Amino acid sequence: MMDIASIDTGLIYRPPSARQLDRSRVDELARSMAEIGILSPIHVKRAKHYRGADQIDAFDIIAGNHRYEAALVLKWHELPCVIIDTDALHAELIEIDENLIRHNLTPAQEAAALTRRKTIYEELHPETKAEAFKGNRHTGSLASENSAFTSATAETTGKSRRSVEIAAARGAALGDDLAEIAGTSLDKGVELDALAKMKPEQRKPIIDRAKAGECVSARKEPKLAADPLPDVLASERQVARLMDAWNAAGPEARQEFLLRIDTPVFERGAA
Repeated sequence: MMDIASIDTGLIYRPPSARQLDRSRVDELARSMAEIGILSPIHVKRAKHYRGADQIDAFDIIAGNHRYEAALVLKWHELPCVIIDTDALHAELIEIDENLIRHNLTPAQEAAALTRRKTIYEELHPETKAEAFKGNRHTGSLASENSAFTSATAETTGKSRRSVEIAAARGAALGDDLAEIAGTSLDKGVELDALAKMKPEQRKPIIDRAKAGECVSARKEPKLAADPLPDVLASERQVARLMDAWNAAGPEARQEFLLRIDTPVFERGAA
C-alpha cells in the first residue's frame, strides 16, 4: 500500500544505513530541481523519532537521499513523497534497487549491493537458498549459474543476467573486504576477480596498501621475454596455447568460453 503526499522536510530523516552522499550529484540535482522541480518523488516509510524528549510521527527515506539533500540545499520546506507501508527488508530492497538503477556504482559497490540483495531475496524467498553460487571448476570463473535471484534482479534493475551473476559472485567471494576496496585502485572488475582467487590473508596487505592511497594491483605482472619472438613465431605459439587450453577444457568450460567470446566488447568491459 502506498500514498503520495507533500511532507514537511523537517519530518523526513535519512536512515543511518544510507549510502554516503555524492556531493557532486546533490549539486547537480539541486540545479535541476531549481529549474524544473522534482520529477520523481522520494520514497519514505512511517517512523517514530524523538525531538528532544517528545516522540513524533516522522518518515524515514527508503529511496531518494540525494533528492532530499538537494531539497535541503534549495531550502524547500516540503517535498513530494510516496509513502510506502512496508517492512524493513522490503524497504531495504527498494533502496538497493534504487541505487543499482539510478547511480553509477563502482564494481566494488555494485558487488556489495548485489550480495546484500541476494541475502534479502533469500530471506524473503527461502526456497531459493539452495541455489548457491558456483564457480566453473574448469576455468575458475566466478560466475554463478542462472537462478531465480539472478532473473528477478536482472528484470528489476535492467541489468543483464550475466552482469548480475558476475557482480554477485564477486561479492560472495570478497564479503566485507568490498567496503575496504571501494574507491581504491583495486576497485576494478579485473582486480576484484584477482583478489577473489586469493586467500583473505593474502589479499589483506594489498588492500591495506590500496586504502593507504597506493596504486596497487592484485594481478600478476607478465614476465617479459629478453628478446621478443618474430611475429609469425609468436602468433603460432599463441594459437598453439589456445588450442591446448581448448582441448584440455571440459564441456562446461567450452560453453562458458563461447558465451564470453560472443559477448559484446562493451559488456565485457563493464564486467
